[in-house]
Amino acid sequence: MGTRSRSSIGFGILLGPSVSVDLNSRQILFSSDLHYTIRTIPSQIMTEIYNHVKVAAAILGGVDNIWIKPGSKVLYLGAAAGTSVSHVSDIVGPKGNVYAVEFSHRPGRDLLNVAKARTNIIPIIEDARHPLKYRMLVGMVDCVFADIAQPDQARIVALNSHYFLKNGGHSVIAIKASCIDSTAAPEAVFRREVSKLQSENFKPLEQLTLEPYERDHCVLISQYRPSKKKKSE
Repeated sequence: MGTRSRSSIGFGILLGPSVSVDLNSRQILFSSDLHYTIRTIPSQIMTEIYNHVKVAAAILGGVDNIWIKPGSKVLYLGAAAGTSVSHVSDIVGPKGNVYAVEFSHRPGRDLLNVAKARTNIIPIIEDARHPLKYRMLVGMVDCVFADIAQPDQARIVALNSHYFLKNGGHSVIAIKASCIDSTAAPEAVFRREVSKLQSENFKPLEQLTLEPYERDHCVLISQYRPSKKKKSE
C-alpha cells in the first residue's frame, strides 16, 4: 500500500445517474445544478471545493475505488451541515441510504434541512463515540466514511464498524494529522492510524495524500474483516 499524491488519470468515472467525473477534461458533475470545471476556475475556488468535498479530492486524486456507488448503504461520520453528504446521497441514489451522524447541533439543524429534500439521507444528531445510542436507526452498511477530525478517530471508526459494517465492507477515512498529533510529522501520524486500524481487523488498501488542497491530510481506504482466501489444494 503506497502513498500517492494528486495526479491526472485519462478516463471518466460514472458514479450514479447524476454524478460523474471526467478526468480528461478535469470536470466533476455532482448534480444537475452543480457543475465544477476544475481547469478554468480560480485556484482559491478550487481549494474550497477540495476542502468541502473530500470525496471529490480523493476521486480526482486518482484513488482506485471510493467504494461508494449506486445502491450503497453508507454510514457517514462527521456529516456537518450536509454538503458532502448531499453529494454521497446523489451517488448512492434512491436505492441507497446515507446514515449521516453529526454531534454538533448547529450544523445538525442544516443537516436536517438537507435531509428533508433527500429521502435517502437518515440524519442522526448524536455522538459517534456512542453508536449504541443510534443502533435502532442504522442498518448494516457497505461503507463507513469518516471525516471527524478527532484524536481518537480510528477508534471511533472501528467501534462503529464493529456494529454496522458488513464483513468485507470498506472504510474511507479523511485523516487530518494535526487533529490527531500536532507535534508529530504527518507521515508518522498516518502510519500510526494505519496500525490502529490493522489491530481492529481492517486491511489497508490505499492511502492518498490530498496535497496541495488539504495540507497534512490523507484519505485512507481499508477493507473490514476481509474473507481469507482458501489455499489451493
